Amino acid sequence: MEINRICFKETKKEFEEYLLALGYSKDTVEWYQKKLLGLEKFMSAQVELAYSAETGAAFLKEVESEQSIRSLQSTRLAIRRLDEFMNGEYYFIAPKDNTVPDCFLKDFNAYIEDLRLTGHRESTIRMKSYQCIRLLEDLHKASVYNLSAITPQVIYHVFSKSSNKINLSGTLRSFLKYLFKSGILKLNLSVIVPSVRRRQPVPSVYTKSETGQLLSIIDTERNPGKRDYAIILLALMLGIRSGDIVDLKIPAIDFQSNMIEFAQSKTVVPQRMELLPELKNAIQTYLSGNRPDTTCQNLFITHRPPYRPLSVSAVTALITRYMEKAGIVIAGRKCGGHALRSTLASELVSEKVPYEVVRKILGHEDTASMKHYVKFDMEMLRSCTVEVPPLSGLYAEYINKHKGGN
Repeated sequence: MEINRICFKETKKEFEEYLLALGYSKDTVEWYQKKLLGLEKFMSAQVELAYSAETGAAFLKEVESEQSIRSLQSTRLAIRRLDEFMNGEYYFIAPKDNTVPDCFLKDFNAYIEDLRLTGHRESTIRMKSYQCIRLLEDLHKASVYNLSAITPQVIYHVFSKSSNKINLSGTLRSFLKYLFKSGILKLNLSVIVPSVRRRQPVPSVYTKSETGQLLSIIDTERNPGKRDYAIILLALMLGIRSGDIVDLKIPAIDFQSNMIEFAQSKTVVPQRMELLPELKNAIQTYLSGNRPDTTCQNLFITHRPPYRPLSVSAVTALITRYMEKAGIVIAGRKCGGHALRSTLASELVSEKVPYEVVRKILGHEDTASMKHYVKFDMEMLRSCTVEVPPLSGLYAEYINKHKGGN
């Protein structure tokens, strides 16, 4: 039961973060949380380890006779939105009262088209589109009717009035860059947009002893175990994201050249990685009569009919299940594919592999992502410590006066 709660909590958290990124209010997000609480209890009772569309359908059937028509309609909406999120569709509809002011419509459409031309994914464009609509409404309320009239004072006014400064800062910066690039603004005002820091927790990592326990607990004599072993090795040895693991196609594995080739779903950047001997053996063992016979080209599929590709939440669930079974303490730490990816980064950094090499191995495009890896290098961080200077001035007088709590 506890495994299920941990897995679904991660799914809910990702879903809630996405809703907030779209600009939904905290009240709306809390409404979704309440609706999904009933689903979570249902999954615990049914011992469901990971959410799927089938689970959602079963839950709706369960509550059909218990809820009023109005309540059931809202529950169906919550499940539909969750299904769309899990499938990567993101068909979230902005509230009807959010529309682009007529005076900005032409420039807004040009901005959206520019996002497409610069290679942004449709899901990203939808999110930026919704956030930009809200931004343009705020500008209109601030008596701005021509985008060339935006001034630093206007930016400060709109920013200070916002209740969601984290999302606004990114949207505002992106939109102002476009206005400067297109010649609507003579100055690049994006540089004066305040930065809002998100809380950056230290990534969850596991020791070599713990990952050894994890791998040893998998029963590779059984078919599900052979599949799961290969999945965990892909995350642990190559740092491949869970989304890319479940999307991986059989033709992407070249056993002759010992290479794996695929386009990352997050960045659409091609990735070519060496098929390490242990990983190669694990995948070949899984494919040699242990993978169900189906026309589905995805490498990893369910082991029970109807055969279909695994979901990201299913990968999180199986990793968590094996960690629990191995007796690994996961309290306070993430335990899905991203944690194994972070573990690989931690091991590489501890072995003094250059940050730039680590970045390329994990498939990051942005060189700024290297800052993330500094958190892993605790020994190097210790070498940067400086001695605490002696107390002086008013602070020293205050400490001396109140020394001992008197």
